[in-house]
Parts: sequence; structure tokens; C-alpha cells
Amino acid sequence: MSDLRSLSLRRFGIKAGGVFHWKSKARAFVLCMLCMPLLLSACEPPEPSPELNIDLGMILPEEWKAVSTWESINIDADAEEEYLLFYRYDASTTADGEDISGPIGAVIYDSQTPIGMPEESDDSSRPPAPWLQPYALLPNYWQGSGFGFVAPPRQTGRPEWIVVRREDARETENRYFEVLAEQMPASVSGQAVGEAPSELPDHDELIVYGGRSPIGGPTYISIFWWSTISEGYGSTQISAPGGLHVEEWDGAANRSPMRTIRARYPMNERSLLCKESRFQRRLDPNFTSAGAYRAAVHYEEGPRKFTFCYGIPQSPFYPEAVVLAYLLQPDENAQLLGEEARQTVPRTLEGFAWVDALQYFPTIPTFAGQAATSQMITTQVWASLVYQVGSELQSRLYAFTLEHVPSDLSNRTTDQWRIIGVELQG
Repeated sequence: MSDLRSLSLRRFGIKAGGVFHWKSKARAFVLCMLCMPLLLSACEPPEPSPELNIDLGMILPEEWKAVSTWESINIDADAEEEYLLFYRYDASTTADGEDISGPIGAVIYDSQTPIGMPEESDDSSRPPAPWLQPYALLPNYWQGSGFGFVAPPRQTGRPEWIVVRREDARETENRYFEVLAEQMPASVSGQAVGEAPSELPDHDELIVYGGRSPIGGPTYISIFWWSTISEGYGSTQISAPGGLHVEEWDGAANRSPMRTIRARYPMNERSLLCKESRFQRRLDPNFTSAGAYRAAVHYEEGPRKFTFCYGIPQSPFYPEAVVLAYLLQPDENAQLLGEEARQTVPRTLEGFAWVDALQYFPTIPTFAGQAATSQMITTQVWASLVYQVGSELQSRLYAFTLEHVPSDLSNRTTDQWRIIGVELQG
């Protein structure tokens, strides 16, 4: 072939898995590749953030716009580096004429030697070029893949990402080493096919953080791992508009998989209420493909519970905020109860596990001027509380009655509400 571009720098259509029957890269060939001036600026192994002298415009589909340069990565347990690239796609224009650059996707390029590739090109003074095989992370829709994107539109800059290593025995006992050895040819693994390696790879999972919630934390967390030659990389994802926060890692933070993740979902309420849940990491045998050297994972969501998006307010204003603040921290918020209610309310509610729902009146059927008189003004807030009864969960509905406390300018207090009673309904 007369030019390098015709050998390898063609535009690739996106595919879920490899179009070749193997995923090996012979060491001698890789050394040759690293020394090619078109690909690297020097004959040295790639740095953690390599500067590959490749014209992205000659490789990326026209619909893609690169967000970052190439970044070195290796989570497929072979000896060679791959290259991670983030890009924008699905650009659009809103009805108001605003140009939207689109969400951010991710792809890993793997330098491979195609089957049947001649050892020398027509120009014998130059070795054959490598093929850069794309493995789609997200977006993707082929079997074994996930769904969605790694970051939403309007995110500026490259998404944050880390690579981690699995050490939990529950995730490495499923013929991990034996299957891995079967996937790795001797030329790459240095061992005979079928001979199990003795150690886990340094990294075998990629975590990408996308988006940013005004409440705090990323709105998307995507997890990727090498699955099989036919499928490429498997993935799972968690998203929440109110932000995600890692509460527990399998081991060291930022070096091991995430075990528990807190998620928040704003209710768009006047009291800034959120539903909050926890995602727990689980093995997913139903989606683990035959021949995969590790089990697929997914994150299982627990029950969504009512809370405040930004924490419990010091002086809650609206009636539903008063009720929820008391339910979340009854000992610290006893002042939200009327004098007589401080004995009866705790006994009535004893033992509940969490708040499942709230219902209330948006306004009070009286005028502000009347509220300054001595007449009693009340309202109700209904709350669904969940109890653990034996091995089962039981929901109970309570009606809270609140009394209005007028403002006191001499003490510089605004008008307030106090809980004066609660009754079980039904």
C-alpha cells in the first residue's frame, strides 16, 4: 500500500465488539507501532496521557467532535495499552435557535493487527500500520452493552474518570483466572493457553463521572469492563438529577469499585424536598455472557425515601417542612411540637423506618390579616410512614394537625407552625 492513511487511518463506523477473531497484539508488532513517527512523538511507551500525533479528523466519524485528546488506558487484562477518547454527538438546535453540542460519548481504540495483514507493505522501508479498532462504551445498543451517554449536553470539558481494581472475592471466584487465560494467547500473556494467571490485572474497571447537579455530585456514573471479544466492553450506569455520592467503596476510595451510592431526585417542591435512595453493587449472572472472564455487575436501587435536598432547615417555614424535619430528627426538633404534643406524638409514631410520601394543602383557607388575630388557625399534613413488621414492610398513613403561630415583631420571629397532634388513618 502506498500510503499510511489507506492502511489504517480510515473512518470507522461504531461497533460494539471487535470485527477480528482475537484481541491480541504481538509484542514485536506493538514495539514497531510505538516507533512509528506518525503515531507517537518518540519511540517510548505511551505516557498516562499520550500525545498521539493522529489527525482525529481522519479517524472520527463526521458526526463526532472530540472533547479531549487520547488518554492511555488498560482494563482488558492484556499487556498493551489502549486509548480512551471522549466525543460529542447528536448536535442539535433548539426551538429558540440555540445550538446544542450534544451529549458526550466514549470509545476505546485498540491497536490491532488484522488477520491476513502482510508483514510488509508495498513500501518495504516502512512497516505496516496498525489498525485502530474502536470499541464503543456509550452510546451503544448492541447485545451486552449498556445504554445512554457518559455526560449530558452542556457539560464543559472532559468527564472525570478513574480506573480501579476488583479485589472482592465474590467477584473474582467465578473461574476468573481460568477464563482469562483462555482469552489471552501465549504471545500476549506469556503463558500457555489455558494456564491461569496468578494475579489480578492492575486495573480492570473504568468509572466515568458525568454531569453536575446543583445539589452536588455528578448526575451520571458509568462503569465499564472488558467482557468478551464479540461484545467488547460491558457497562452499567446510575443516574440521578439530584446528584450521586459514593458512600462505600470495596476498598480504598478511588482505587476499588463502588459498593454503595446515594442518589437524590428533586421533587420540585417549595420546601426543596427530594426522594433519596441507595444503590448497592450486585453481580448480574443473567447478563454475564458465556466466555466472559468476569461477571457482569449492576447496581440495585433500594426504596426511595423523603428527605430535604439540601439538608434539614434550621427553621422550616412551610407546614410539610415542619412535619418532615420533625420526622427525620425528632430528638433535635422537639421544639416543632406543641407542649401537649411532646408526649403523645412520639408514642404514636414509635418505630417507623422512613417517610414514604407527604400530602398537604398548598394554601391555608384564610387571609393574612386574619392570621394576626387570636383565633386558632390549623392545617393538616398527611404522611405515609413505613414500618418494618417482622420480615415485611408495612405502610401506615398519619394525619398531622399543625397550629399557626403568628409573627412576633418584638422578638423578630416570623409566623410559624407547630405540630399539635397526629392520628392514624384507616
